Amino acid sequence: MKRNINRQSILRIQQEIALTVLIVCILSVMSCKKFVEIPPPDSQIVTTTVFNDVNAATAAVTAIYSAMQQESWIMSQCTGLLGDELQSYSTSNFVRPYYLNRMTSSTSPTPGPWVSGYNYIYQANAVIEGLRGNKNLSEPVQNQLIGEAKFIRAFWNFYLVNCYGDVPLILTTDYTTNQLLIRSTASKVYNQIVADLLDAENLLNANYVNQTDTAATTDRIRPNKSTALALLARAYLYSGDYANAESASSAVISDSRYQVVQDLNKIFLINSTEAIWQLQIPSPANQSTIDGLNYILTAAPTPGSPAQTATIAPGLWNSFEPNDQRKINWIGSIITSNPTDTFYFPYKYKSNSLPVTEYTMMFRLAEQYLIHSESLIRQNKNLDQAALDINVIRNRAGLGIYSGPLNQDSLLSAVIHERQTELFTEWGHRWFDLIRIGNIDAVMSVVNPQKGGQGWNPELALFPIPRNEIKIDFNLTQNPGY
Repeated sequence: MKRNINRQSILRIQQEIALTVLIVCILSVMSCKKFVEIPPPDSQIVTTTVFNDVNAATAAVTAIYSAMQQESWIMSQCTGLLGDELQSYSTSNFVRPYYLNRMTSSTSPTPGPWVSGYNYIYQANAVIEGLRGNKNLSEPVQNQLIGEAKFIRAFWNFYLVNCYGDVPLILTTDYTTNQLLIRSTASKVYNQIVADLLDAENLLNANYVNQTDTAATTDRIRPNKSTALALLARAYLYSGDYANAESASSAVISDSRYQVVQDLNKIFLINSTEAIWQLQIPSPANQSTIDGLNYILTAAPTPGSPAQTATIAPGLWNSFEPNDQRKINWIGSIITSNPTDTFYFPYKYKSNSLPVTEYTMMFRLAEQYLIHSESLIRQNKNLDQAALDINVIRNRAGLGIYSGPLNQDSLLSAVIHERQTELFTEWGHRWFDLIRIGNIDAVMSVVNPQKGGQGWNPELALFPIPRNEIKIDFNLTQNPGY
């Protein structure tokens, strides 16, 4: 009995901390002009009244986005180091386990998005519970905010299931329920992701909205219906529902607000027409995007730091075709002296200082073309259109049109290649692609020894469940190999 009480106490404390973080974030985001323009409250917000005021309820949602801005570089660096995108010069105990494929369940900070992902999900659940049936907010405002919360929950469940495999489904803020949850199968998690996104699509405004939650704005910093569709298309693709992946991606592509930006150096600018959803830099801004800050090298990589220590790995460098403008425009270089050396780094984001000219890209149109193409190829239908979708991306990159055979195997190789060269260092696409298409063992058995690893083990494709979490919930089981 004593063990159960201790475990319950720990879970309760953890979730109270998460809710406290949410409230603190609300207070900080209330000063962010593009999200909400209201003065700080006269008294401390308490959990029972947070969602009774429209401004505070809006801040509860937008605070989550402010916190998420840092996750872009973390996810892209961790997966890039694990796979074949990034080469590390860091001696940091945080970085080395990823690069050498030696993650452990006791690594601190915990490997992958387990802690942060479930914190965001907990905050989204708090929003959903606080707003459902709330008489103090209008129905349009409730719909928008609940739609955004369900989108956030789906987003982080997507990353959790792709990093860890089977994971617990947290759908409530009740710690007495959450403390005993077992790992749900990946298929069940995907079913929940799809259900949340279908609800989100139904609830969200078709337009991007400002701090009123209903008025349209040009800022693409809060999800709308098309954002839900974009993640839905990705979730359908990953779960093998290719017909629905085709339908969802087609709906996004047909939205005239989104256009492929032909200038590769302008894709990641604020309110880019290619952007389906971006994260605004938290206000007051004291830096550029986290990706630009940490990827752009201004000197040789610093071994003792986790940031500004990654360069382009040979596997990625060699994947580009001759004259691919992405290699020219999206990979930067710096030449050092004493000794003279050249370091190549990710350069999709062009700024690592103020003023802010770019926002963190979450979803963009190019991915939807590649999803649409792959979904057609997987169904072995309309292969001419699948090739045209690929050509949209190839033409922008300055390459000739796809000239290979119009058969399923050849086109699938082509679209996976375009995903590698188009989506590198963006939210882990390459690592997850290697896993879902079944190429990870073939690639990593070559790459791991090159990085100085001790040999590739297929069980390393998934992250370890943090040991502390298993101590708290003894119903959790560890991934094999850890």
